[in-house]
Amino acid sequence: MSAHAFDVRRQCREIILDITDKQGNSSLDDTKAVRKWLLCNREVPTRLQGKLPRCGLSAVSMAVELIKREEDDNYVASSAQKLYEEELDNLLILAKSRGFSNQGELYSAENLACLAEEFYGVECSVMSNGLEDHHSTVSKLLKGTAVLVPYDADKNNKPCLENGHRAHWALLTGVMCELSDNSIDWTLFEQDVDVPTLFYASPSQSFVLPPNCTLQHVYFCIKHGKSNHTAVWTLESLKSSNANLLELDPKRRLAGNWVVPRDDLRVGLCQKIVLMSGKSYKTEYQL
Repeated sequence: MSAHAFDVRRQCREIILDITDKQGNSSLDDTKAVRKWLLCNREVPTRLQGKLPRCGLSAVSMAVELIKREEDDNYVASSAQKLYEEELDNLLILAKSRGFSNQGELYSAENLACLAEEFYGVECSVMSNGLEDHHSTVSKLLKGTAVLVPYDADKNNKPCLENGHRAHWALLTGVMCELSDNSIDWTLFEQDVDVPTLFYASPSQSFVLPPNCTLQHVYFCIKHGKSNHTAVWTLESLKSSNANLLELDPKRRLAGNWVVPRDDLRVGLCQKIVLMSGKSYKTEYQL
């Protein structure tokens, strides 16, 4: 197990133990308890955005990497940072040529989706109010879909509420949630040694949550272009931040030449997510 995977599992164990302690739940060691936790997460190399505001480009690049790993068991990613830099540079060139960006910024979910489709040949769809239907979002992640989410990033990069003044893009690499359904065959999953109510799954197109399965305490595993770390954030914090993207920071607007939708971020980013999937990829594009 890699250090990144170990760290994600550690974070999730701590979350479960904290919630269990607050609930005074004595069923932690009872593997037959109705409520159990499922963690489904995939590793992906970080694409640091560098000094340019190209968080959306970094998130798209990582999302494509995630899909490649999911669809090809023999796929091996290059560890050369120089190749990643060239890829992001070429993405920015295309974004500029299409009028989507000037400096790397992507303040439109639709533009980000179009850019990814043209550059990589993947399939993208933009969902409004995407995080409101969290059952659907969780189901997509369990099936291996890459989900990109814009949000307001605090100084520590966690979700905050700044009206879009600190807009940033993140990639959901996985999900952890508490499930209640006796019809789930938990023997199909790897069980955690230290926290027996936690189970690990790998994404699969055949993964279907039972219709009566209730999701509680939903957490998303997050990657973004400003950190090598995989974070674990609550659904509620990310959903609130995503719904708070209303306007570009006035100071930022004055300081630079940005491509911003006519009706600002409330149209381009607010309450929108991008779903990415695809069987074929291309490495050439036409300017």
